[in-house]
Amino acid sequence: MSKQLLAKAALAATLALAAAAPAHAQFGMDKKAPKNAATPELPRCAAPIGTVAIQEPQRAWWTELGLNSPESLIKLMAARSNCLRVVDRNGGLAMRNTEAGLGNAGDLQRGSNVGGGQVRAADYFIIPDIVNSNQNSGGRAIGAALGAFAPRGFGSVLGGLSTKSSEAQAILTLVNARTTEQEYVAEGVAKKTDISFGGGGGGYGAGGFAALAGGGYANTDIGKVITAAYFNAFVDLVGHLQAAAPGQAAAAAPIQSYSVTQAMVMRGAPSPTGKQVRDFKIGDFVYPTGQKNGVWWEVDDENGNRGWVSSAMISPRKQ
Repeated sequence: MSKQLLAKAALAATLALAAAAPAHAQFGMDKKAPKNAATPELPRCAAPIGTVAIQEPQRAWWTELGLNSPESLIKLMAARSNCLRVVDRNGGLAMRNTEAGLGNAGDLQRGSNVGGGQVRAADYFIIPDIVNSNQNSGGRAIGAALGAFAPRGFGSVLGGLSTKSSEAQAILTLVNARTTEQEYVAEGVAKKTDISFGGGGGGYGAGGFAALAGGGYANTDIGKVITAAYFNAFVDLVGHLQAAAPGQAAAAAPIQSYSVTQAMVMRGAPSPTGKQVRDFKIGDFVYPTGQKNGVWWEVDDENGNRGWVSSAMISPRKQ
């Protein structure tokens, strides 16, 4: 076979391989997975489903990949979708506590309205993690194979051509903030094959959530793939929450316990003349059932006795 025919064969193989692989990062999967059969769209909610706090996993896996915490990705997706409110339990809470401390010291201006009872409770905790990530899964240089058949001047280009596959499987664990039950694990898978030439040609462009989040997600292949995996996991998570009843986290949890603040009597009826069930001393615990009659609340004690007490003589138990 002549050198000219070999060169044509090499060029044809190169073009076929380039055509088979997509050239731009997508926020979705390009491989099948049990829970993500197609590239999804970001869900849009007319009103937030619940309030979440994002908790980093014990192992800071992102540092091994030169990335920042994925918290910024989840916050962006929650905000853009309007499906979840996010309460900041990291830097935001620390700064809020600083303001509250200034208020308690009398240093804030009058009417600043910073104090107790204002922090919104989280319905859920979200823990972002990675099951696996592969920065170069099945990567292979094809320049050596094709360059031997290429004419002079073409081999240098082929020598810089390589296939590189980055893939990741991300999970978002949903934990009920009141009961600490693990309610759901959302999964997202993403894989991307990039055709790139030596010298920086043909690479991915930054965009979408990866660009907004920064921290290495926009300028590394694995960062973009992890962004796509988390996107898919977020869609899965929102789908689960939408299927559940709104406000389920708060409604399903038991009512918080209360402490007795004054010595009092539990009554068999919501009246000061009701039958005496038992005496309480300061510091005893009671557990409201949710039934109320004016200032009278139905409660259980720690032994299972049920009766009525005045709500003026109990207060939420301090943690």
